[in-house]
Amino acid sequence: MKYHVIYRDISPADKKLAEAHVAKLVQRFERLTKKFDPDLVYLRIVVEGMEKKKRYFVQLTLSVPQAVLSARGEHKHMKAAFKQAREKLEKELARHLSELRGEHIYKRHQHYVKEMAKALPELAVDKKADLRQRFLDRLRPLLRDLYRIARREILFHQLTGELPPEYLDPTDVVDEAVLWAYENYDQIVAMGDLAHALHQKILQIIRREINKLKEEGHIAIPVEDTVPLDDVRYKLKEDFESPYFIEEEMLRWEDVLPDGEVVEPEEALSAEELSNLIMRELSRVPEEKRQAFVWHVLDGLSIPEIAKLQGRDEEAVRRDIEEVRQYIRSRWQALAAKPKEIEEETEAEMAKEN
Repeated sequence: MKYHVIYRDISPADKKLAEAHVAKLVQRFERLTKKFDPDLVYLRIVVEGMEKKKRYFVQLTLSVPQAVLSARGEHKHMKAAFKQAREKLEKELARHLSELRGEHIYKRHQHYVKEMAKALPELAVDKKADLRQRFLDRLRPLLRDLYRIARREILFHQLTGELPPEYLDPTDVVDEAVLWAYENYDQIVAMGDLAHALHQKILQIIRREINKLKEEGHIAIPVEDTVPLDDVRYKLKEDFESPYFIEEEMLRWEDVLPDGEVVEPEEALSAEELSNLIMRELSRVPEEKRQAFVWHVLDGLSIPEIAKLQGRDEEAVRRDIEEVRQYIRSRWQALAAKPKEIEEETEAEMAKEN
């Protein structure tokens, strides 16, 4: 990130203090804008002392791809002026990132749907000619989005204890769905939607494995139990050579509260800890509601698509998504400020109970 600082009408002592605030500010916005090409990010900082008003003025202008954001702070204390300007600019940046993220997720899902539709005629030819391997080779590269959904679903069930850690490999789940699609292709196409059918099939496969474990006496953990953020239940059995494999997604609060209101706390967890924390909170939501929320917010499925997958009316889906959003918002408000301290307190309380 490039930046430029202008100091106006401030004493040498004030300038030295301002430079310390500027250094922290630059470091913070370098972190918040790390998803952008650093050559395309420019921060302009103006620090001004207003002698007549005995106040300090801080003006921030941040240029990032597709936006120029600005904020100002004014206060009798320099630190407070910097804080005002920083918090306002962070909210503007969060709002912009939210818009870009929502657009990206929507486009990714639309691309998946279009690619699946485009492949149907060729898949039909392969099936008719009984070219099983060519059918599989043609379909597999299109299913990374399905793999992402399967991976996340398995992880949720590991966090609820319904699946033991590393019991199911998402590659095996998607592969079974692909083989099923080949064997039942004509029937699936007659019903109209291959992507929809594959999505439902991976859920059925995961549910079948959960039910099998129940029959064998496996017991899930109570939803109230707190899973430590470094627990083995966050680990998945994965084949990194899989044709579906994609890098693990690291969730942030702004991914699940995509309305520009979330600002990264000063004392943050590591990326992995934060992602685990959010997954843990989502795992506590009833399955049908959680699926509706996650598919809409993280996977870009529309309300009608989710209603069709779940066999429900659209208004019920819409209500559930908003209900989960409110729950996650309340958890963010409770956990985001000092997540490490809260985590340590929770684990300490659990240790006492044991």
